[in-house]
Amino acid sequence: LRKFPSLVNCCTIDWFSEWPLEALDSVANTFLRDPLKSESEELVRSVVDACVFIHQSVEKKSKEFFETLRRYNYVTPTSYLELLQTFIRLLREKRAELETMRSRLQIGLDKLNSTASQVGVMEKELVDLQPVLQKTTVEVEEMIVVITADTEKANVTKAKVAQQEAEANEKAAEAKAIADDAQADLDKALPALDAAVKSLKLLTKNDIVEVKALKNPPRGRA
Repeated sequence: LRKFPSLVNCCTIDWFSEWPLEALDSVANTFLRDPLKSESEELVRSVVDACVFIHQSVEKKSKEFFETLRRYNYVTPTSYLELLQTFIRLLREKRAELETMRSRLQIGLDKLNSTASQVGVMEKELVDLQPVLQKTTVEVEEMIVVITADTEKANVTKAKVAQQEAEANEKAAEAKAIADDAQADLDKALPALDAAVKSLKLLTKNDIVEVKALKNPPRGRA
């Protein structure tokens, strides 16, 4: 430094001395008063005391660290201010988290209340519908009795229809047999009819006069 006297003359040494308890308390009160304005005075006092205790504890441990290892751990007023700012930042983050959780919880409670209200309305509707349900049950039971009776009648009718169908099929078979016999007789008679028609077509006027002149028909030839 003797070689550079101007450097010494132009520098200002900032000595970091320990803050007394009153200063630490006053600074903490100043920094934390606004973030904790919604809290009780007792809580604010406890937080201030905790911050002061933490800072003084670090100072004490830093001295023990130097005495043991001969190494410095500087604890300055800036460290104390950073401690307070860290507390304020964490306080805001936790409050935001709590507000989010509170909002979600409120939404859940609103839904539960809404569901409970709807369940109450449904229970009332069910109570009001009990007479209708009982009446409907009686009507359904009566309908079941009627349907059962109608089913039994339908089964009897079905049996009769089946019997009549069998009889009709039998008569239809008989009628078909008669029709087949008649058709067979007709098939046999048609050639004779055709021959007779042809014979009639061959008759002349003289043949008709001759037949009329006969008093007794001639005997047939064997």
